[in-house]
Amino acid sequence: MNPLILMAIVLALAPAAWGRPAEQERGRPTAILVSPIHDAQVVRGDDGKDHVEYELLVVNAVEQPVTLTSLTVLDPAAKELTRIEGPALVATTQTLLDKKPLSDIPASSAAAVHVDLIVPPGTAPERVMHRLGYSVPAGTSTAVFVDPPVIHGPEVAINRGPAIVIKPPLKGNGWLATTACCTPNVHRDLRVAVNGRRLETPETFAVDWALLKGDRVYEGNGSKNEQFYDYGADVLAVADGTVVSVQDGKPDATPNKAMTPKTLSDFGGNQVMLEIAPNVFAVYGHLQPGSLRVKVGDTVKVGAPLAKIGNTGPSLGPHLHFGLLNRPDLFTGRSLPFVIDSYTLAGTVDFKASQGDTLAVTSNSKQVRSVYPLHGSIQNFP
Repeated sequence: MNPLILMAIVLALAPAAWGRPAEQERGRPTAILVSPIHDAQVVRGDDGKDHVEYELLVVNAVEQPVTLTSLTVLDPAAKELTRIEGPALVATTQTLLDKKPLSDIPASSAAAVHVDLIVPPGTAPERVMHRLGYSVPAGTSTAVFVDPPVIHGPEVAINRGPAIVIKPPLKGNGWLATTACCTPNVHRDLRVAVNGRRLETPETFAVDWALLKGDRVYEGNGSKNEQFYDYGADVLAVADGTVVSVQDGKPDATPNKAMTPKTLSDFGGNQVMLEIAPNVFAVYGHLQPGSLRVKVGDTVKVGAPLAKIGNTGPSLGPHLHFGLLNRPDLFTGRSLPFVIDSYTLAGTVDFKASQGDTLAVTSNSKQVRSVYPLHGSIQNFP
């Protein structure tokens, strides 16, 4: 084949492989800037599927509000992996810190789009690309300026390394993941600006566990910590490790009354942090005052009791906050995906269908291994 013809074919096909029109390579105005916050992370959920988790930072660069209309995720061969639109896209398009859903991104503002890409086990590609559709108010100069209102990109690399395997941090039946990956919620969507240079995600895979009995997590009206079924339960070392940080002395809060932190140490309440591998730190939060059994420098074996569940710090009720970080800092560390070696998936809770303190529970009984407890799932731990 003539070399010039071959080169023409290569140049024509290369952008198409990512779904990018050739004319975009010459540059054209757009209403938004889009970039990944960091590489994507993968965890095997207790639904048996792999969840690829990442976020896109979207900056509105025009003087009118911008409405995202669709987000399509593509693999390297331009195959569509998922498409997010309508209410689902609104729920995952959020203000950066307070995580409020956005139907429109205000002029000269920024938002984050949380992506939960669900794929069959072991099939996550090395990277993905995106096609974002958006709209601006009709009849404005911006509408003409940014025509067509679509962006092809950006590329996001996927860290396909295995999640860290741990033992359960609790014992017994009925532990409900009240907050966890991978649907929108306060932990999954926490973003912190660090050193004025990057956004960090310290709680993407963090879990809040409460103890469920029947369809409730407390008896009576839940006005006292002692009415919560999990109050005072032991929290356990998830692996052999070394204690690198402890905090005690914070008082239990009153349930269902929001506490405003006065200092950095108020966040998370009483805490224990273990180093369980190089650059892997297990953090336990909201612990009962006076219940900590370890001090900095102690070495612990997997399953060792560390403290008891309390209601310290900014917490609306007794629960265990647990997660893994890549550095020993609650604010600047990146949340790491983990899986629990074995437990019984006992059911799920539909929070949207729940009414007041009565939860909508669907019972189940399935033995699972090396999976992550997804938001709303119920675990029976050995």
